[in-house]
Amino acid sequence: MNVHHILSLHDGWSKDAELQCPYLDMSDGCNAALSALLPSQRMRRNLCANEDYDNCPIFLAKILRRR
Repeated sequence: MNVHHILSLHDGWSKDAELQCPYLDMSDGCNAALSALLPSQRMRRNLCANEDYDNCPIFLAKILRRR
């Protein structure tokens, strides 16, 4: 396997991995929240389940808490 092929596989994986919030667990709710928050359907559609999850205030708070 050549290096170009490995890089193209990695690029495809990273794009797929960024399609939804990494903290969203459909069964347990939002793992970025300090409490057991279950996002509404609207919130999941607008923030959690697409590439705009970094606009979510809960996601941003989680990132800030790690710093």
